[in-house]
Amino acid sequence: MDPTERLTQLEQQARSLLDAIAALRSELAPSPGTEHAAGLQAQLLSIASYIALSPQLEDDALLTMILRCAMHVVRGGGAGLTLLDRDKNRLVFRAAIGDGSEGIIDYEVPVEGSQHGLAFATGEVQSSTPIHTEIEAAAKAEFRNVLVAPLIVDGEPMGTMSAVNKQDGDHFTVQDMEAYKLFADLAALVVRQRLREGALKRIMAGEDREPSDELAGLRFGKDEAALMSIAQDIGTLVRERPDLLSLYKELTGLLAELSHRLAWRR
Repeated sequence: MDPTERLTQLEQQARSLLDAIAALRSELAPSPGTEHAAGLQAQLLSIASYIALSPQLEDDALLTMILRCAMHVVRGGGAGLTLLDRDKNRLVFRAAIGDGSEGIIDYEVPVEGSQHGLAFATGEVQSSTPIHTEIEAAAKAEFRNVLVAPLIVDGEPMGTMSAVNKQDGDHFTVQDMEAYKLFADLAALVVRQRLREGALKRIMAGEDREPSDELAGLRFGKDEAALMSIAQDIGTLVRERPDLLSLYKELTGLLAELSHRLAWRR
């Protein structure tokens, strides 16, 4: 079957299932007791974890492999990834390997006065000596040089990916910059998907009662917003009607397939 036809079929199935949920809502029973709710919550988190393969970026095997491969290609001694915290207007390290990695997670780099911030603001790869040197104390490492590529999704920056301490030269080269940008583009897609999966898991677990229209500063598209709405309906359904777990499982499988198709079809 043609991919477009398959996606249309999935969307029709989703609408049909949502109609079923709407009909069932009028018959919702009172919330289950505390003990039963706890068991149900565990089941919910277990199934939701199937969708959110690895919402913790620090422990994400695929993202770590991308960092490791990128670091190896440019001959760096360490590599890291930051995401923008819009409330603080700072880039926060969420993943790192190699030099300084043990102390760098959660470190906040200023958008102004850093190579990370320059790459984020301009959308261009930067290769130079570090401007923001306070990070060395937190990382307990010396950074002689740094290579920073922006993480961009649909033309909008969301963070940076960096390499430090060129092993066979004084600075990272133009060729290193070009290669690292390719890895950063791949990492951006992975991060977007992981953040989406994490948002789905929180909504289905009842941690986020209202789906946001943003994800780490990235605006949801029409498809993503619809997916979050479906997840919210599923989460409400399974908490209030545990006897409908079979329908929930069917919805979860459909939601997982839709999520991955929307993530990679571009």
